[in-house]
Amino acid sequence: MNKQEFETYLNGHCSALSKFQARALDYQANKNQNRTKSARWNDAKVQRAADAMYDTFLDGIYTKLRNAIKNKYDHQAWLDYIEKYELLEQLEESVLEIEFE
Repeated sequence: MNKQEFETYLNGHCSALSKFQARALDYQANKNQNRTKSARWNDAKVQRAADAMYDTFLDGIYTKLRNAIKNKYDHQAWLDYIEKYELLEQLEESVLEIEFE
């Protein structure tokens, strides 16, 4: 499974990625509000920073799974691994516990 397929699968089967994305955007917006007026970013830059956090988060998950799954190109092997280790549930819980600094 490639990264895009993995992202599509996660978005279709759990809300962890969308929750992370919303939390990252809130974090970046709050961080931006704490900047001096002259140093504040525009909305597009805030969005790009949140998108970068999301990409880093997704890359981390994908890389760990890719390294754990023996047959990296077998779609069913990915699904079996995700189900066996209850990854979707763990991901949902993890996103709720994440603290941004």
